[in-house]
Amino acid sequence: KIDFSNYDVVISSSASVAKYINVNKGKHYSYCYYPTRAIWEFEKYFQKSKLKYLIKFILPVLKKLDFSAAQNVDSFIAISKDTKRNIKKYYNRNSSIIYCPIDAKSFYPKSKTKEDHYLIVSRLVKWKKIEHAIEAFNKTKEKLVIIGTGEEEKTLKKIANSNVKFRGYVGDEELAMEYAKAKAVIFTPHLEYGLIPLEANASGTPVIAFGYGGINETMISHEKNLQNATAVFYYEQTAESLIGALNDFKNIQFDPEYLIDYAAKWDIKSFKTQFRNLIKERSDSDK
Repeated sequence: KIDFSNYDVVISSSASVAKYINVNKGKHYSYCYYPTRAIWEFEKYFQKSKLKYLIKFILPVLKKLDFSAAQNVDSFIAISKDTKRNIKKYYNRNSSIIYCPIDAKSFYPKSKTKEDHYLIVSRLVKWKKIEHAIEAFNKTKEKLVIIGTGEEEKTLKKIANSNVKFRGYVGDEELAMEYAKAKAVIFTPHLEYGLIPLEANASGTPVIAFGYGGINETMISHEKNLQNATAVFYYEQTAESLIGALNDFKNIQFDPEYLIDYAAKWDIKSFKTQFRNLIKERSDSDK
């Protein structure tokens, strides 16, 4: 157990248990990615997992405990509008928004040459909905590289044709190179945020993404602003919908330098400034 009694300000960063800490007389600022998904979106989170049947019996107790812990937080800071809405929905708490940063300089492209393949960077888990992307590329026969590991890896490999390559885990430097070489990064899940599209842009690479959730806060869709687009959206998690987006993508000219400049707005320096200003503002108002 950590004793926080000598601290005036405690900042936690979590999607689950950090809100349970007791900061005594200090102020607890919770940088919340999302209310505990395994509790509040139980069916979606566990899906066919065997744990689902065990946890279901104690779910009302877990919800009560999690809600109670959330009331002890002095200030919530959400990572997106989607998270803000759900903090209000599940915890009945208001929150500010500060978007998660990327280390933009780490993803600056080492090569201007694009190779003839698309890229997915993801944990290979069911709720990421990667299977429809594999199905789409099975049909188009275009090249797709998938970086990441997870419990669905064997299943996904079984349904993939030879044009879909699985790279497994790669280090940060190699990942940056892969971002830079890809024609576009495919982003399949419905998420409250998502750093991968911004990392792609920071590498001079556009994005083809499922167009719901936090992606609307970070990416500029070609439908909204063709000249300054950073991404092409599709709106059904199906092979057909993604193939349509791939066809749209081929008719759009993206400027790598613009994408890099756009992603720089989400860098760590800006994040730190916003966070310091918010804490100072709240501290001053408490005096």
